[in-house]
Amino acid sequence: MSSKVKVCVQSEIGKLRGVILHTPGVEVERMNPTNAHRALYSDILSKEIVQQEYSYFKGTIEKVARVYEVEQLLAEALTKVEARSAVLDALCPASYPGLHEELLGEQPARLAKLLIEGVPLPRATLTDYLREERYAIPPLYNLFFTRDASMSIFSHVLLGRMASPVRFGEIAIMKAIFEYSDSVGAGVLDPGRSPMAGQIRIEGGDVHVVRDDVLMIGQGVRSNSRGVDFLIEELVRLGLDKPLHVLVQELPAEPESFIHLDMVFTLLDKDACMVYAPVILESPQYRTFHMEVQPGGATRIWQESDLVRALNNLGVLVAPIICGAKDDRWTQDREQWHSGANFVAFGPGQLIGYARNERTIEGLSKHGFSVFRAEDVSSGKVVVPSKGRCVVTLAGSELPRGGGGGRCMTMPVLRDAVDW
Repeated sequence: MSSKVKVCVQSEIGKLRGVILHTPGVEVERMNPTNAHRALYSDILSKEIVQQEYSYFKGTIEKVARVYEVEQLLAEALTKVEARSAVLDALCPASYPGLHEELLGEQPARLAKLLIEGVPLPRATLTDYLREERYAIPPLYNLFFTRDASMSIFSHVLLGRMASPVRFGEIAIMKAIFEYSDSVGAGVLDPGRSPMAGQIRIEGGDVHVVRDDVLMIGQGVRSNSRGVDFLIEELVRLGLDKPLHVLVQELPAEPESFIHLDMVFTLLDKDACMVYAPVILESPQYRTFHMEVQPGGATRIWQESDLVRALNNLGVLVAPIICGAKDDRWTQDREQWHSGANFVAFGPGQLIGYARNERTIEGLSKHGFSVFRAEDVSSGKVVVPSKGRCVVTLAGSELPRGGGGGRCMTMPVLRDAVDW
């Protein structure tokens, strides 16, 4: 067995070496129009089509980095009795006391699958038989958005503190992986252990590692100020060797496409970022705060004019590329809705994003990004250059309707350092 990979992520754009993915499975079809909204979807998805589209995405990632699948990592962790007990303690409802013991005896691979796809509700009583709810442990409908429930920050992993209870199971699973898996490991920062746990909200789509001394965090419907404060307190506790700069960007509450910072802003290269201009550059309503944290914890806070200028002032000299078409608000809105600002970098200036956002891709091309199709890269028909700007475009209809892009679907655990 290969040695355990230790988490090390100090930027959004360093060459990607290791990443956690989850191929969508049966769980995405275990919702219907009546519960889709509760599962945080605006529509139901087809598993077959989602898996076909995702295969091009995963196939592309596999060409450039080592891929770890959540289900395999979880099965590996569950070989340890203490891991099985911890996960089942977190997920089994108290109203079914026998379920814990029943699941504890399952084989690790089978248990991992059940915890992801959902554990059916026992129907031994008339009351249970008449329940509309079908699952004692609900399916993890959103698990293929692996970024949100855990996020790599330097050499540690921060567990999410999710805004919606339907995603709580993802946290328990990712915690088990990092604490018990033999393949990947990291020190875990767990907001659930905080005395303020009930008030903390933080999700990975809002947390961006810019540099070893700069973080960006979105503050909106999924992450709040308590989440920001918790993360800073933990990093101070671990020890800072220089001042840490945390840029906090306020986000709109509506529409639902604004749920995370990475839906309106992502870093692309050492000198480029993708922005949804109406929020990031044009609206004084959504403020940008700069927190300068000293190694001892003393913190100074002030307001910046906007996120791009705040980065520039810290020596991160990025220029904005506009999601959609410049000076065309209609197209900007349409493409942002389908994750047009959401890119994942697998190296400086090397990106994956959705092909359907045609004007955004055109804008990247005009800024020197060569355009390749994910189908061609994943099949080996096209080999992406090891250096130079490029964007690999992922065709599809079902994945974008899931409400997230390439960044949402990747949880990097290892990146090369960037020479800023």
